Amino acid sequence: MTVIGYIGFLFVGLSTALALYIGLSKAQII
Repeated sequence: MTVIGYIGFLFVGLSTALALYIGLSKAQII
């Protein structure tokens, strides 16, 4: 896997995890 592909994979993984974390925190607040 190329470096750019690896960074892109990490970016997608982090953004997905961040979206899930924010969604769960909002669900708990409501």
